Amino acid sequence: MRHSIFICLILISATAIGSALFHDHDVEAVDKDRRVDGFNERSLNGSYASGGRAGGFQSRSVGVAKFDGRGNATRYVKINSSDGMGGRRFLFLTSVGTYTIQPDGVGVIYFTNFFEDGRTSEVTYDFVVRKSSKGPARKGLLADEMDAVQQEAGVTAELVEESFCRRDGIR
Repeated sequence: MRHSIFICLILISATAIGSALFHDHDVEAVDKDRRVDGFNERSLNGSYASGGRAGGFQSRSVGVAKFDGRGNATRYVKINSSDGMGGRRFLFLTSVGTYTIQPDGVGVIYFTNFFEDGRTSEVTYDFVVRKSSKGPARKGLLADEMDAVQQEAGVTAELVEESFCRRDGIR
């Protein structure tokens, strides 16, 4: 009887120790898989083509955005929108701003828009990197493609969406 109790205690102890070891290993593996440490301000660097849309077909835009890898951005945009009377109107704007990006590829861009007629507006885009590649010298990831949504209503329509695609070789 004593021998059986002793074997049971050994089996229970071995099971507990094994469970603890494997559990810690599983947690470490999950934490390692969840850890994303590739994105930072350097991940947005260079010239990006941008294409936007607002309010379905009410408004479309094309442009170029430049990110300096240090949290600063400029953008040049041409917007083709409805004039409200069955025709089209074109707006040209230059934007200057800053951005931040989290390690998981989610970020925010703050732009001040300067219109040709002298008006200005402040806008905020929430964005997510949807495609990336390895950066030079293993210093993180480069954001190749991003999708963004403007927090404020646009000048031409309510919901403003914009996509950015990095243009290799263009500064």
